[in-house]
Amino acid sequence: MSDTRGKENSHNGADPELFFVEENSQYKLSFSFVNNKIGCLAQFEILLSEAELNDISTLADRIGPGSKALLTPPDLIGFLQQNKIKETIDYPAVYLFCAAIDMGIEPEPAILARGIEPVAGANGWFELTVKISGEETEFKEDEEGHIDLRNLNAYSEIEVGQKLGVVHSPKDGVTGMNVFGLPVAAERGKPFKLLAGEGVTLKYDNRAAFAQKSGRAIFEKQTLSVVDQLIIPGDVDLSVGNINFNGFVDIKGDVPDAFDVRSTKGIKIAGAVGACHIESSGSVEIFSMAGKEIGQIICHGDLYVNYLNQVKVQCYGDVYVTRELRNSQVKSTGKIIVEQGAIIGGQCTAMEGIEAKILGTSSGQKTELVAGVYFPDTDRFDYLHDQLRSVVRQIKAINNALEPLNRLLLKKQGNSNTVRLRLTVLKEKLLRLHQEKNRFQAEIEASRPQKFSTKNPKINVTKKIMEGVCMTLGKVTAENKIERTGAISIIENTRDGELRYLPLSPIRVMANNIEAEIFAESDAESDG
Repeated sequence: MSDTRGKENSHNGADPELFFVEENSQYKLSFSFVNNKIGCLAQFEILLSEAELNDISTLADRIGPGSKALLTPPDLIGFLQQNKIKETIDYPAVYLFCAAIDMGIEPEPAILARGIEPVAGANGWFELTVKISGEETEFKEDEEGHIDLRNLNAYSEIEVGQKLGVVHSPKDGVTGMNVFGLPVAAERGKPFKLLAGEGVTLKYDNRAAFAQKSGRAIFEKQTLSVVDQLIIPGDVDLSVGNINFNGFVDIKGDVPDAFDVRSTKGIKIAGAVGACHIESSGSVEIFSMAGKEIGQIICHGDLYVNYLNQVKVQCYGDVYVTRELRNSQVKSTGKIIVEQGAIIGGQCTAMEGIEAKILGTSSGQKTELVAGVYFPDTDRFDYLHDQLRSVVRQIKAINNALEPLNRLLLKKQGNSNTVRLRLTVLKEKLLRLHQEKNRFQAEIEASRPQKFSTKNPKINVTKKIMEGVCMTLGKVTAENKIERTGAISIIENTRDGELRYLPLSPIRVMANNIEAEIFAESDAESDG
């Protein structure tokens, strides 16, 4: 070990990280702590006299190749061990450090002892048990193995009381070791503080989140919320997919063909809608829709639209069309009102009356209007009669097939076993069909149209009714044969079995009240 002339420790130095110094006439070796005593850094400085600085040959003899080593690895290891650094010495680093000195090179500062850094514990975190908007999409196969790219399943439909997620506790860290071999405590992870936003409550010491209302989950800035409104800022496309939302849907753009939009609290679409399925438990408001005969709207509130073309509508409320209703099948349990335009083609059925500026077109295109009818009843009756007719046709076809089979069996022609089997199958099916026939007949006989005080078999025209408009009011169905202009109210003439064309009265005025007044005036004149 080289002979030292002096030793200085860090307690009287200005540098708080300075550990100790080894110094003699030839060099100064300083040891400092780094990273909170996890490492020990060595810095080497050659000390030269004035003569050595002026005489290069003398300097070369002292530190050049073949000269006596200024500092050997055992010297350096001894210094560290004398200062209680033993277990953490980095021996390869020590040898490289001394090799540089032996080559006459002043080495770069190097860490010669290395402890183990402590590892902080994992922070607490919140685990969502539902999907939120913007997450990775999830495609699902149907029963036939097909995947619809419009069904993204991008978020979960939240129900009241549903568990939304849990808060996980922070974890302990991993203890480290300093250069003296002593343990260095690791920090425990930080707890996660979950904030309950709209529609969310926290339970079990704020460790579990539950929904207070239905909708979709939003998680932002440690705040979890459930909102009952879904806003689409632009058009619906494959990045949005079909929408099936437990709340209100507000679409700021268009909905192109083949997309579905369903909601429980209403739908508003600012743009144009194509051949889509639109369904809501509340009201629906859209700019326009061109359904191409397959587009459909089902709403359990009022419908507001500027323009409808080739759309099927089932509305359990009023239908308000601003401009035009063309070639569509519209059914309403309330009123159908076309405020500024025409009803052209298609079929309209409304329980509380129909009103438009113009009915039909100059080309005589057939336009069917039915007022004063509750369409769920008529649809059900139509379905029952269609099913009954289908069953009767099948019964007739089986009876026609049984007769030749019975003849074959009597004449013992053909394979008797096959004939018997065929007869057995047909007779079993015939029995089932008779049971279905009896069931349909019983329901038809038991069913009666529901009675509503708001039924109003009345049609209002504020400007013109064209040829080819077929109207059904009460028990009367008649086609308008001539163009009529002016503001007109059309109701049933229950005495003569035809239609009455009367001066316009508000749609809210009931047809039966109007006719009652007519009868009263007529009776009074007869008495007079």
